Amino acid sequence: MKKKYLKKILPFLITLSLFAIILVTAAIAADNSYGLNETAGQAGLNINITAAQFLGQIAGAALAIAGSLFLFLIIYGGIRIMTAAGKEEQVKKGKEIITWAIIGAIVLGAAYAITSLVFQAISGAGK
Repeated sequence: MKKKYLKKILPFLITLSLFAIILVTAAIAADNSYGLNETAGQAGLNINITAAQFLGQIAGAALAIAGSLFLFLIIYGGIRIMTAAGKEEQVKKGKEIITWAIIGAIVLGAAYAITSLVFQAISGAGK
């Protein structure tokens, strides 16, 4: 029982740890501009963004990662089905992976649409 639970929770913990490492690394790198701010200023780019714009960029990056994960899960489920060699359990597992990936993508898309709609209504955009 413990091994089954560990097999389910371990990939999540690894993914969460990698995500935390990426965020910490990005935060550290953000403190050191390495001369990029001066270069951006000379190129005429706006480097002074608001908190809302920053959060929007993070949300966009999270959506890109989620889209990549969706694609990976669809491919992984398809490979499991194709390599099942007649084993019904493997085919079923592959179909489940694809089904849950699609459900996740639909939920993610709906959440994005609702959030976008709410923020547009609050900010008065589109009037």
